[in-house]
Amino acid sequence: MLLPSYASPILAVTAGPRRLTILALGTSLLLAGCNGDTNPSDQAAAGSTAAAAGAASATVQAAPAPAGDLGDQLAAKRKTLVAEAVSALQETQAALDRLAADDTRGAVEALARATGKLDIVLAADPKLALAPVDVRVAIHDVVTTPDAVRALRTRAEAALDDGRLQDARHLIADLASEHVIDVTSLPLATYPAAIKQAAALLHDDKPGEAVAVLETALSTLIVEETVIPLPLARAEALLARAQPLSERPQRSAEEQAALQGLLADARTQLDLARALGYATKRDLDALYDALKAIEDKAEAKESGKGLFDRLGELFGTANRSSNPDQKPKDG
Repeated sequence: MLLPSYASPILAVTAGPRRLTILALGTSLLLAGCNGDTNPSDQAAAGSTAAAAGAASATVQAAPAPAGDLGDQLAAKRKTLVAEAVSALQETQAALDRLAADDTRGAVEALARATGKLDIVLAADPKLALAPVDVRVAIHDVVTTPDAVRALRTRAEAALDDGRLQDARHLIADLASEHVIDVTSLPLATYPAAIKQAAALLHDDKPGEAVAVLETALSTLIVEETVIPLPLARAEALLARAQPLSERPQRSAEEQAALQGLLADARTQLDLARALGYATKRDLDALYDALKAIEDKAEAKESGKGLFDRLGELFGTANRSSNPDQKPKDG
């Protein structure tokens, strides 16, 4: 089968709670070490929703994501869910269902329950602006090399220069390697008032207007997106594995080889993060500088004790700047 001119040397995987889709296959896909085993680290990274993506990633020997960090972040997001707000949202939908069945009384009762739930939320925390009601995670991953990504970027830029916008779009469509956590929240400044307004309209025998108010209220739900770049997560996990080896005052030949292999893999992940455009140049430069200091100590067969102390802070900064609304300008 002939591939279009924009076919890319990348395998892109998108995984959600119920789907795993192979998005693009190119002619020079790297499948070194293929096998059918599943990487447990990738599975645990986002809980049960990421299991399918973990299997796909393991097939091509992708570096593991740190299950603890990603899993903890998702768990922390889920803990913020406000049970009463979730119930209020469910009752809003129930009211719409009752109105669709011409059951005005049932709709009024559902809205009364929703109002009661929202009153509980506001009484518990009057300053709360957003009440989280849902958390979802999606995984977008590519199996490729930094060089392949850079080559695609060059081709996409050439296509743009030539006015071939659609070719450029297809070339870069799958260039992402990330966990995306979406938190949906009720805006407490407006949502409770909308529920009460809809109830009043029903009492005035205006079900059509009440439906419009409820549908508008549902459309005002706020979705906050957090992007966790997988190359950065994998680089951090590799360096965490390298730390105990690096900090030893003496290393055997096997330990030395293992350490240098982990550091090389971490550098590859940083290269991939840069090629994919994650974080800022300043943030990645700081990570490269820290990695170089560790590599120099490893090459000299000296202890790297103390050189890992700032890595958590540096990776945290790079992760934050990978999110569009938190990304500072490079100086």
